[in-house]
Amino acid sequence: MIDFNLQIKTKIYFGPDKEDLIGDILSEQRIQRVLIIIGQGSVKKNGLLTKVIGKIEEKNISHMLLEGVRPNPEIDFVRENIYQIREFKPDFILAIGGGSVIDTAKLIACVYDYDGDLFDFNSHKSKPTKALPIGVILTISAAGSEMSTSCVIQNDRTGRKAGFNSELVRPVFAIENPTLTYSVSPYQTACGIVDIMMHTLERYMQPSSDNEPADGFAEALLKSVIKAGQKVMRNPEDYESRAVLMLMSSLSHNGLTNIGKPHGMPVHQLEHGLSGMYKTIAHGAGLAVLWPAWAKYYVQYDVDKFDQYARNVWNLQNIDKKENALQGIKLTEEFFRYIGMPSRLMEFKVGAIDIDGLINRLTDNGTRVVAHPVKPLDGEVARIIYNSCL
Repeated sequence: MIDFNLQIKTKIYFGPDKEDLIGDILSEQRIQRVLIIIGQGSVKKNGLLTKVIGKIEEKNISHMLLEGVRPNPEIDFVRENIYQIREFKPDFILAIGGGSVIDTAKLIACVYDYDGDLFDFNSHKSKPTKALPIGVILTISAAGSEMSTSCVIQNDRTGRKAGFNSELVRPVFAIENPTLTYSVSPYQTACGIVDIMMHTLERYMQPSSDNEPADGFAEALLKSVIKAGQKVMRNPEDYESRAVLMLMSSLSHNGLTNIGKPHGMPVHQLEHGLSGMYKTIAHGAGLAVLWPAWAKYYVQYDVDKFDQYARNVWNLQNIDKKENALQGIKLTEEFFRYIGMPSRLMEFKVGAIDIDGLINRLTDNGTRVVAHPVKPLDGEVARIIYNSCL
């Protein structure tokens, strides 16, 4: 186990109707002016926004509504709205939605008092030094941004999708009512399941000691998500399964499953190139295609860890470690297909002609190599992986 610092400040309010507490929560923190950020209208249609605004107004808290955040959120949305946000002078930001809305809130929190280009933090030209506090009312189990330090934003002008990490953007609280996810479509539910698993698996596949606590956390989390995912596909209103997925979303990306371990997410980097190039591709769907291809290539470099995954998560007991590892990868791929995820890039209408563009985005036109403890992910390796899942 390596040295680490971990402080998870996010307080979770978990259970049905916990969004009713939002007025009290903000009032206790002496919030006077709150910026509310939402996506493209679902929280208006289902009445959640009206309820939340009513609870806030009961406490005489002023609010400004910013709506229209899209999936794979884009920097120009922030650029177009930052002036009026600064005019409103919020002292708190409330994100109602999933990862796209939360990440938009995180960037706005950091650039509110920033004089440089608003994409500087995501392009790693600068680091945030202060940020407005953020709270979340979660409506989908997926990105884990409700408890994470991560903020991923896309730049349509350049086709680049990139993230930064800062403790400044870890939310103060997250309200998690699993019943709010009953209406999430089967496809988006499945995308979320994959995202939860990948946040866990990518950490899990980093180097470990013989008795690594984080690996035990990860294995238990993965088994819970697989079981809940199977049930929720059969019954979208299975409360226990929805509750498991919502909680695991938060725990998969808050640092718990890599505590005392190195942290790296090469498959996420491969996928950022994909959805950066094609903004209509859901992040989880892209991961579902890319992880099996990545795993089949990397298993040769880390047979023991893939074998451990197969044994402890899928209960496979083949004597031959590599055979066992490959079977674990196969079962993961089959699970993704069972929940309705794509398995080939051609399902996104991505073909061989697009590979060079994907590699250029991943490698910043050949100037960047994604670190990995056993085999760095450069353009040559990326080409093999992208081609193998066409």
